[in-house]
Amino acid sequence: MAGSYVALEDEGDGCCVVEENENPMVLYDFRKEDEHLNLEFSQHVIGGVVEPTLDMEFISEDDARNFYNAYAKQTGFSIRVNSYYRSKKDNLIISREFCCSKEGFRRDKHSRKTDSGDDTKRRRARPITREGCKALMTVRKRENGKWYVAKLEKNHNHELVTPAMRHFLRSYKEEDDPKKSLNGTIGSMGVGLNASVNVSPEEYNSFGKLGFAAQNNVNFVRRGRLSNFGVDAQSLLAFVKVMQTSDPAFYYAIQVDDEDRLSSVFWVDTRSRIAYNCFSDVISFDTTYQVNQYKMPFAPFIGVNHHRQSVLFGCALLADETESTFIWLFTTWLEAMSGCQPGLIMTDYDSAISRAVESVFPKSRHRYCKRHILSKMPKEIGHVFSSLPKTFQVEFEKCINNSETPEEFESAWQLLLDKCSLRGNEWLQSLYNDRKLWVSTYARDTFFAGMYSIQPSKSVSSLFDGYVNAGTTLQDLAEQYERALDGRYEKEVRAEFETFYTKPVLKTPLPMEKQAAEVYTRKLFLVFQDEIYESLLLAVKSSLDDGLSKTFEVARFDEEHKVFRVGLNIADQIASCSCKMFEFEGILCRHVIAVFKATNIFLLPQHYILKRWTKNAKEEAKFDILPSVEIHDNSRKGKKQYNLLYQEAIKCAEEGMASDHSFNVALNALREARIKIVSAKKNAINVQKLETASSTHYTDDKTT
Repeated sequence: MAGSYVALEDEGDGCCVVEENENPMVLYDFRKEDEHLNLEFSQHVIGGVVEPTLDMEFISEDDARNFYNAYAKQTGFSIRVNSYYRSKKDNLIISREFCCSKEGFRRDKHSRKTDSGDDTKRRRARPITREGCKALMTVRKRENGKWYVAKLEKNHNHELVTPAMRHFLRSYKEEDDPKKSLNGTIGSMGVGLNASVNVSPEEYNSFGKLGFAAQNNVNFVRRGRLSNFGVDAQSLLAFVKVMQTSDPAFYYAIQVDDEDRLSSVFWVDTRSRIAYNCFSDVISFDTTYQVNQYKMPFAPFIGVNHHRQSVLFGCALLADETESTFIWLFTTWLEAMSGCQPGLIMTDYDSAISRAVESVFPKSRHRYCKRHILSKMPKEIGHVFSSLPKTFQVEFEKCINNSETPEEFESAWQLLLDKCSLRGNEWLQSLYNDRKLWVSTYARDTFFAGMYSIQPSKSVSSLFDGYVNAGTTLQDLAEQYERALDGRYEKEVRAEFETFYTKPVLKTPLPMEKQAAEVYTRKLFLVFQDEIYESLLLAVKSSLDDGLSKTFEVARFDEEHKVFRVGLNIADQIASCSCKMFEFEGILCRHVIAVFKATNIFLLPQHYILKRWTKNAKEEAKFDILPSVEIHDNSRKGKKQYNLLYQEAIKCAEEGMASDHSFNVALNALREARIKIVSAKKNAINVQKLETASSTHYTDDKTT
């Protein structure tokens, strides 16, 4: 009977139908006992994964499909029903092929429908998911009604999905379950807790098993004075202590007033500390976001990851906004980050914060948030703002945003003061004195990683909106904080999935675009792709050549009056543009790209590819994190040794998550290592006791 099925393909005794079905499939439960199912799965288990083999039998076609889908999930790929054969005798399906979802290639018609024409809003082409993968499993029906594996190819031509990203695969998407979303994540045990907590290790595995104790009184807190903080503060402290128990590198600190009452609190988890090691070049600090019923400033430290997503580097609840409080917070935060000062810190326009930054971060660049300055206008120049709110704001923003040179800004600023009769306004005069710290034309020499135009509170909102609000208690804030962070990390995992397991559609045949698609994250590639596309509309004209370097004038064909100047050292492939986009955002601008094309430079020089924007931005990150637990040896050597051991443990955890097999290998290796370490520790103690006893005996003999 089996031979007749082979002939189906060769002699045409059946009819073949090709279908593309990527609907979610129900997974087969291999643990379910079935008297009719006699598969020796134990023979095919490799590294914890049930492997398909030729001639493996199934009761039905659905069983075969569900088995292959389950195998795909364990391995890290998605499947599709590709084709089937029907019998010409009774028209029943007698052969079915299941293939990897990356089988074949996309038809050209998909890419032609997008990014064409002169529409103002062009719809981007969907990412490419097919790569011609040959992995498949074909099953055929025997005469006895059972199905068997007739053809099998297990090798893939692409990377397999890691366990953390498998739920994004199309053939077995699962509904989001917030109660399960924190499991298995370092330092993210999101549990609610009472003011007095006794937690067993088993309870760490679920969210919200513990509830906050009900409060018998309402606490009211004035700015700068924390009265009746009591039980609510104890709950917050219980939260950070339990977090530290589950995450040894979780760091927290508290500030107390003269009466030993809780004044301010700061905390940061492991993931945030590791993220800072990768993206410490730019951070923002904002105190304008209030999320709790006490109207206390919620002060987060926020950065940007390689997907241009907001990432938290720690946060605090502050009693007041005095210089001393900010110095305490900055000093504490810097200690949590192993003393690594940020490259740039953006803050509110506030004198107390400025003095604290100057005191604690002398090596960091300091810039003010432009949006925060704009938000202060109604208060500082109310009479003008209320009479001409739209006119003044438009003129003001035009002055600070559209001035391409310092000279243009100076002229526009003086004109604005005269037009609105604002000469002598102290607040505007202080802004002018500090213009180099916030005005665009002066700030473009500074790397902002795209944060310059984003209001810090918007970044905070993207992290915490939907989780906390003005009525949130400190108890609820502790619990919702974990949920908010978990949501943020889920977005990062989604961006990682799209970056590593799909390919973007290229718009040009330029090698530079293909190179960028291979090295940049998807978000950054799309930004760079727009620059490449726009470079096609630019005219390049050489204006100066001194032998070592050349200067070019670059302008759009329809905007010849707006000229950008690009200097280029051809030998070293170093360019500088008057728009300063690379210095400002870390992405090469369209003007330099146009000059590169004109001078036959078709690949991006490596010095123009910032690692912080690449797919591998988090590889080989420095885990210089000293967990805030007691170390018996407080010497520099002891701390260094502890740090080294901790780094290696984190690396084992990360590598172990590559697959189920590597997880089992890592877990067994760590358990075996722990047994050996405990044994070595006991032997060392016994040796020390013997040496002590021997020394004591020698002393006694000498005395007698």
